[in-house]
Order: sequence, then structure tokens, then C-alpha cells
Amino acid sequence: MNNMHPYDKLTFLFICLLVSGITEVWAQQINFLVGSTNKEAIESVAICRLNEQSKTIELVGKLKAGTRPGYIAVNDDNLYAVSTLEQADQQHTLRSFKLLPTEKTLEPLNNVSSLGLNPCHIAIARDGSSMLTANYSSGSIAQYALDPNGSIGGNLYFEQFSGGSIHPSRQQAPHAHYINCTIDNQYVLTADLGTDKVMIHRMDQGKMRTNAEQPYLELPAGSGPRHLEFHPNNQWIYVLNELNSTISLIEYQNQTFTLKHTISTLPPEFKETSYAAAVRIHPSGQIIYSSNRGSDSISVYAIDDSGQLSRIQTFGEGLGWVRDFNVSPSGKFMVAGNEKTDRIVLLELNQDGTIGSFLSSLEFPNPSCFIFDTFSE
Repeated sequence: MNNMHPYDKLTFLFICLLVSGITEVWAQQINFLVGSTNKEAIESVAICRLNEQSKTIELVGKLKAGTRPGYIAVNDDNLYAVSTLEQADQQHTLRSFKLLPTEKTLEPLNNVSSLGLNPCHIAIARDGSSMLTANYSSGSIAQYALDPNGSIGGNLYFEQFSGGSIHPSRQQAPHAHYINCTIDNQYVLTADLGTDKVMIHRMDQGKMRTNAEQPYLELPAGSGPRHLEFHPNNQWIYVLNELNSTISLIEYQNQTFTLKHTISTLPPEFKETSYAAAVRIHPSGQIIYSSNRGSDSISVYAIDDSGQLSRIQTFGEGLGWVRDFNVSPSGKFMVAGNEKTDRIVLLELNQDGTIGSFLSSLEFPNPSCFIFDTFSE
């Protein structure tokens, strides 16, 4: 470098700055996938791109992921989707695909029965070796091995729940709505909306088994636990309760789960009907969000040193019926879906994690699941 001609040095510096600028701009673009509950859409998963520099989102492709992929999951370069049929008396399907982002296509791998009715949630075990699913209508759960090529392998576990609770129409039977592993992959938790319980299973050498020491944690009658969110510290778990619009803190310590705290997701002045839908944690671990269908809003909570929450904001501009949403890995933006008006919404977040403003939206039928993914094109 010291022996370079001054002109060559300037040229070299210019190239470095140019490459650096291109890299910075590219680093501010990230893809996210959107599932849909639309029963007629053939291209039923959207590939969208968030440009954090221009503060915009665009639709860059659509994927054929089968009928009504209301919830999807990604593991490496494989995509998994529930596929719910219209006939309520049929067992429903789980689908696996190889994700080919350059071609913006999916290569089908295989389909298996969910062993229940209306699978509404799937998750990949933290070690990536298996997939979990919750069947809402029949109130059951299942675990499947994942083969090395990404296809869904043999069934490892199945359980049919029983019971109910006090809601006259929504809790006459079990309704498994969400299933996932704790951060340490030691336990599997299921939100059973129909029985007001968070079911607890052990993970033993990659396989689920019953947990005789604490088979479940009971929530107040009529809560309707719908979704869970796991804090990165592996000690706090947040349960979003659909039917009474609350969010509960579960403390996980010494292989025991304890209900510590519950607050409303709605401001006190709101007196109409509303149903909580999704819950997400900000990448900082200091803020948590929940969506409200009816009040058509997203609530924002601060997390204190003990994991307890205080609601600090309720934001509603441009939202509508938000079934799901997610926060960008940078923590600067949020994407959400208005399931009733077929809109994907972009929101800008403030530095403290509160929602700053509605930016824009784009059209996609019945958006129901949002996943940020690191696949490149």
C-alpha cells in the first residue's frame, strides 16, 4: 500500500467506499415470509422484502405451499406448513418443502397426517431434529422426526387431550392452539385454549414424553390460552390468553413452572369485545407486544427486572384485525397482517421499542403468519 501511486491509492479508497456502501445498503434489506388462511389462493405464501433504509416493504414472490398454510415454520432451507381442509371431520395435513429462494419456488418433499383436526400451529424443536404440531379442533398434539433431507419423518409422540372450561361455545372441549420447546429444549409447552391449561411435557433425548412431576399449569377459568412467547433468558414465558384478553407471566426455574402475574391487554376505557391473537418479544428482551382483534390494536409492554409487565402503549393506526405480526431482527420495524382486509402493514418502531408510526401496506390475501428469515438470494 505504501508503494502505491497516489492515484492508485485514491482509486483503491474509492472502491473500498463503494463496496462498503453497497454492503451497508444490502445489509439493510431482509426477507420475510407470510402465510395465509385464504382457501382459494394457489400461491399461498408470500416472500416480502423489508428495506430498512427506504422504510418500505415489497412483494417479491409467491410460493405454492398447499391449501391454507395458516402457520408456517422454516428450518435451514426447508419450509413446513399446516394445510387445513374445509371438511371438519377429516384428519388434516402437514407439508414439507425445499425452499429455493433464488428461483422463488418451493420443491415439495412430502405430506403427512397431523393425526388430528385443524392443525393451527407448528414449531421446530430447538435442536432442529423434530417438528411439533397442535391440532385445534380435535385438541391433540403430535411430534414428528425430521429426515436429513428435510422431509417429515415418522411420528414420535401423540396425545389426545380431554376436558373443557367455562366458556359456553369455545371451551366445551380441548383446543390445542400453540406448541413449542423451552429455550433449553428440555420441555415442550402447549397452550390449550379449551381447558385453560398450559400442558407440560418433557423432552427426553429428542423425544417428547409425559411429565408426571407437573403435567400442566392451570390458568384462571375462561382465559383461553392461545400463544406463548419465550424470553431469551430461559426463565420467563408469556402466555397470551385469547378469551379474556390478558397476558400472563410464567416463571420457569428448577424444572418447575409457576404462574406469577397477569394483566389485561386492553386499556381500561375499552369496553367492547376483543380477542387477543399473537405475542412477540423485541430483540432487546425489554419489550413485549400483543395484538388485539376487536380493539384492532397492538399493545406494548415494558418488562421489569422480575419479568413482570406494565402496558405502556396501545397503537391502532392502520392495523385492523391482526392475527399475527413480527419484529425485524434489527428491532426497528414491525410487520403485521390485517386478516380481514388482505393487507400486510409496515410500522416503524422507536428506539425504546414503542411503535412510532404507520408507514405503508401492501395487498396479500388473509395474512396469518409472519416469519423473518435469513435466506439470501
